[in-house]
Amino acid sequence: MTNLNEQDWQKLTEELEAIEIPKEALHQARVNAVHQHRLTKKRKRGLYSVASVAVIVLLLFVTSIRVSPVFAQAVAKIPGFSPIVGMIAYDKGISDIVENNYYEELGIVVTQGDYTLTLQNVVADHSGMTIFYKLESPFDLSKVSITSLEVSQQGIPFGVASSYNVSRSGERTVQEDKVEITSADELSYANMSFEFNLDLSDPSETKFAVPFTLTKPIKQPKVYEVNQSVVVDGQKIDIKQLKISPLRAEIRLTTDEQNTMHLLKFTSVRLIDENGEDWGQLRNGDGGLLRDGEVSLFMQSNYFRQPKKLTLVMERIEALPKGSDYIEVDFEQQKVLYVPSGLDIAVQVPSRNTLEVTYRPGGWLLLAGLFDKEGNDLSNSLIEMHASREAPYVTTVSTFDFENEVNPIRLNINSYPLYLDGKVEIDIPLN
Repeated sequence: MTNLNEQDWQKLTEELEAIEIPKEALHQARVNAVHQHRLTKKRKRGLYSVASVAVIVLLLFVTSIRVSPVFAQAVAKIPGFSPIVGMIAYDKGISDIVENNYYEELGIVVTQGDYTLTLQNVVADHSGMTIFYKLESPFDLSKVSITSLEVSQQGIPFGVASSYNVSRSGERTVQEDKVEITSADELSYANMSFEFNLDLSDPSETKFAVPFTLTKPIKQPKVYEVNQSVVVDGQKIDIKQLKISPLRAEIRLTTDEQNTMHLLKFTSVRLIDENGEDWGQLRNGDGGLLRDGEVSLFMQSNYFRQPKKLTLVMERIEALPKGSDYIEVDFEQQKVLYVPSGLDIAVQVPSRNTLEVTYRPGGWLLLAGLFDKEGNDLSNSLIEMHASREAPYVTTVSTFDFENEVNPIRLNINSYPLYLDGKVEIDIPLN
């Protein structure tokens, strides 16, 4: 962790002292923190007093971030705290992870040429891994991009890496971000040694390969078999299982082949405890793609909680009639063959490898899945996509690099703001 100089510390101290904390909210947060500490103390009377004080300080730190965005912004200026503060503020599961000390400090610093990479912290479970890292350089990092980022074991990728590095305006010499590792299957930690690989687009094509080893035990997921069927607006949904890990909760479900509608996305999914409080929400707005009939919805975790009751509520389920949930074009003849009637979508084929689609924005990706006449998946043919906006519409222009495709080409509609009339509400068996 980089040290702040005396002038920076003084400035940060003044900013913290000038913050107006919402006193009522913070007071209640303190009461809750002390109450939780007392309960913990009754269960573990043998803990040292220093550790007990640390628990209260940590609880107050976390709850202060959640009740005061201004406080969070100030704390985020402390080196190493920025990415964690951002996650605490918007994810209860990460808040619980910090409170329960379920993360591992790495503090590994490696320099390659003009760049220094620091692996700061990691959170790992059988559903995935989140790594916080920092990149530093005496030169402007805004002109350098990350061309490749993954975590591997003995040269084999460990799950799928998703980088949360976003474009930032203005010059900067320090950049703190995180990378998330996910997998469709449960990850194994029989081998606790990994390698963090990061490549840059600088003239020297700088590459980092940083080994790290986890030492803390990996907690097992809590698995609840649900196996309940519900009918919403005539459409059958089978809720199979709820699996809760420290990083995320997963709901596995399937849809019935006899349904008349293709269910596209669940835009609102919650887990509610016996007190009516939400202990789970969709992560990053991911409502899942239900076209294939089976899907996993990933939610914020309540792993470290002990609820007496959990109710699953799923609302605003996007759906389109089967047979009216795709567009079809012929790139060779530059023709639009089919667009579902009644949908506010305009499609053009400007050339033999570009597609132009205009629609009303709504926080949803319109199309996903690209197949030719013989059913070949052409999704990897997408080279680039540009978007422009002329209120109230968004226009996306996609460029493809096709090889041996057989026209016509079908593009599935991934999301559209038409919803089933009704919702799912079932109790999760916790025993």
